[in-house]
Amino acid sequence: DLADATGYDIELYGISHGRHTPSVLAHAVTEAEPEVEHLFVSDVTADGFRLSWAADGDLFDRYVIRIRDAKRAARPREYAAGGAERTKVLTGLASGTEYEIELYGVSLDQRSQPVSGVAQTALSTPRGLRFSHVTGSSAVVHWSTPRSPVDNYRITYVPSEGGSPLSVTVDGDVFEALLPDMIPGKTYQVTVSAVKGLEESDPTTDNVITALDRPRGLSVANVTDTSALLLWQPSVATVDGYVITYSADSVSHVVEHVSGDTAAFQMGSLVPGTRYTVGVHATKESRRSDSAGTEFTTDVDPPRDVTAVNIGADSATLTWKPPQAAVSGYTLSFYPAGGAVREVVLSPTASSYVMAELTRSTEYSVRLQAIAGAQRSRHADAAFTTVGQLHRRPKDCAQVLLNGETSSGLHTVYVGGEQGPPVQVYCDMTTDGGGWMVFLRRQNGKLDFFRNWKNYTVGFGNMNDEFWLGLSNLHKITNSGHYELRVDLRDSGESAYAQYDRFTVAEPKTRYKVSVGSYSGTAGDSMSYHQGRPFSTYDNDNDIAVTNCALSYKGAFWYKNCHRVNLMGKYGDDSHSKGINWFHWKAHEHSIPFAEMKIRPADFGKFESRKKRS
Repeated sequence: DLADATGYDIELYGISHGRHTPSVLAHAVTEAEPEVEHLFVSDVTADGFRLSWAADGDLFDRYVIRIRDAKRAARPREYAAGGAERTKVLTGLASGTEYEIELYGVSLDQRSQPVSGVAQTALSTPRGLRFSHVTGSSAVVHWSTPRSPVDNYRITYVPSEGGSPLSVTVDGDVFEALLPDMIPGKTYQVTVSAVKGLEESDPTTDNVITALDRPRGLSVANVTDTSALLLWQPSVATVDGYVITYSADSVSHVVEHVSGDTAAFQMGSLVPGTRYTVGVHATKESRRSDSAGTEFTTDVDPPRDVTAVNIGADSATLTWKPPQAAVSGYTLSFYPAGGAVREVVLSPTASSYVMAELTRSTEYSVRLQAIAGAQRSRHADAAFTTVGQLHRRPKDCAQVLLNGETSSGLHTVYVGGEQGPPVQVYCDMTTDGGGWMVFLRRQNGKLDFFRNWKNYTVGFGNMNDEFWLGLSNLHKITNSGHYELRVDLRDSGESAYAQYDRFTVAEPKTRYKVSVGSYSGTAGDSMSYHQGRPFSTYDNDNDIAVTNCALSYKGAFWYKNCHRVNLMGKYGDDSHSKGINWFHWKAHEHSIPFAEMKIRPADFGKFESRKKRS
């Protein structure tokens, strides 16, 4: 137990029988005890550090390192190192923990004085980052439970393309965090680090892509029975496009794609009166947003082909085809201009309605609307004019017929137009649609037609029997419009007719030249022979024959080299060319017992066809 590195004087003597022998003197110095010194800590990690020390020569056989956490929370741990080693990496320690260290050398099983120190492991980096509940504006980040406690965690997140970083802090016993206020469709770099006291761990980093946000404010405008305009506010995220889907219970699923810069879509070819469900979602590459949805109901379509038929003086029938939508009824209103509106409600099975107690010669407006529950269709409109005095002063029998006079017989017309003088004429209202003004009738021979120029100019006879209307009247009438000519012939149960699409009698100075158009009919074209000829009577001979045709054949007509037509000839005379002749039907040697010549406006037949169709 001598002190090391100390000089000692030594005296050695013996004792024999109580007596000291002579002393032997000597001087000796004890050696210095080997030391370990200069303890260094480096390469600190979360679970260990490197320990270095200094010692002279090879004085120690080995070294013993003893560590214990400063809070005595765990049992001490020992590590061994060879006598030649001067450094040792210690691992398996708790992160963020302060450790007390003792190191001493061992030589011949003797321990040197220990060298002491303190070291603290680093905070461990959070591990196992993962994400959940990712939406367009937030995400939840998770990490693994650490090996040792920390005060809190700091989470920082920033768009990878740049921008202001955001951060949140949570307590050390929480291992997840909500990341709010994110931008949809962005890639975020998320960093998590642990904090204990003033120390912060190395961060761990991962990326998360926020979801595409769905379109907002989805609405439907301008809804009709077959179309609707879909509107939305675009996604905040930059998207490639939008997918629009719409369907109904009885309608096939429709999918439409539009570009990402679009915020409206016109839906067409919809089914009337149908409730549709609509969805819109955004897409970008393989990703898609949640769908925004809405519903709407198309309008009821209006009745189709609304038409007034069977129009009379005081009634008319309205017909229509039902709409495509299922309806619960109709409302029909009709009214004259400036007059009271009459409205009726009709059953859903109705397809026509008789409007009665109307005013003649009055234009009526009609509005028909379909009803489906609380919905109303657009109005289907129509108009018609009741039969009546369309023409206050009719100029011919066609206008008389349009005024509602449908019976054949005597009627008053105003020759040449409204300002002309009134003339009583016979109107045929039955033949080929009616509207014919008869200007010649031969039927019994009671009236002598072998008359002079003056008689044929002004006309003669009984309108209810045999008569001639007069060249002057024919000129005024045929020069007031485009007229057609019809000749009706009857003989013992046979009948035939000839029709010409134009008929004109020229002015008096031409001697009332006649002009006819194209022929049609069954009697044969005998009238064209007389084309362009002036009228002749026995006292005013205008034919080109050597003889006086009127005088020779006891009649009057637009003779040429005499005639193919001699309807003013002698009644019942079958001698050659002297009777009532239409050459192409009964030749010259047979007098036809019944003949009528009549005119009407050339377009009246077309008008009648249109009226019937309407």
